[in-house]
Amino acid sequence: MNSQIDIALNELDRVIKVFSQKEFPEKIAKVFIKGVGKPMNKWSLGNQFLVFLQESEDARGYKQWQEVGRHVKKGAKAIHILAPRMIKIPKKDPITKLVIEPKEFFPICVGFRAIPLFRYEDTEGKPLKVYKPKVIPPLLNVAEKWGVNVKYDDTRIGELGSFNQEKNEIRLCTESIDTFFHELAHVAHKKIDGKLIGGQDPEQEAVAELSACVLSSIYGYDVKGYAFTYIGSYAKDKKPVTVGKMCFKVMRKVQAVLTLILEETADDKAKRIYKEHQAKQKILVRVPLKKKVSKK
Repeated sequence: MNSQIDIALNELDRVIKVFSQKEFPEKIAKVFIKGVGKPMNKWSLGNQFLVFLQESEDARGYKQWQEVGRHVKKGAKAIHILAPRMIKIPKKDPITKLVIEPKEFFPICVGFRAIPLFRYEDTEGKPLKVYKPKVIPPLLNVAEKWGVNVKYDDTRIGELGSFNQEKNEIRLCTESIDTFFHELAHVAHKKIDGKLIGGQDPEQEAVAELSACVLSSIYGYDVKGYAFTYIGSYAKDKKPVTVGKMCFKVMRKVQAVLTLILEETADDKAKRIYKEHQAKQKILVRVPLKKKVSKK
């Protein structure tokens, strides 16, 4: 196990040196999963927020719950979201103010109406379908040991993943391995410091992304381009010297995060994969033989 940690710390040193000297191209967009299709994922952010305020992540109408084999508990109270009241107005000529023939209509909002819904927590019946990733991410056993619930779901505002420290839950919107590593690093960081700063704190994000980059490397995934751009966005400058400074600033914390994660796993697969990956990266340099020069 110590050798595995040594590999990670050596890779950390190498990544920081590379980030300090080399500029990487813009990050490649990751592929979002198509989750279980909760109706509220298509709502406005305002209406989704109304549900979150009621301490739930899924709310549907009475009949919608019946369609998935669940029914509302007796005595449950509905929550409400707002739906626009739309009417169609015929288009008029801007000069004559007469209705254009043939008639064309355009919708306008004349107000809002309350729609009653019920939270998942206020229903019972068949369990809902859950998204199952095609490949189980490495180090998932670490999250399980720490009692962290890992689930996959549709993105809400374009996020790839998140860690809710109150619920002790990792939520993933992509199957990218480094995204899971990023959120797992947040979990380890919290265990070390006791609590994370709310929101997108630059140093916390740098710790998580640099840790994810190193863990990805020892599992055979090269995500340096993405990690460089991500850290640069929080360092306010994507120049190597600036990204390097941010990495050096959080280096000690990243070392602690990597050590904590790798101490929790008995997975020797990382060591084997890393060695195989490094062997493939070696380039044999052939030195041309010197031609003998005739003394004639």
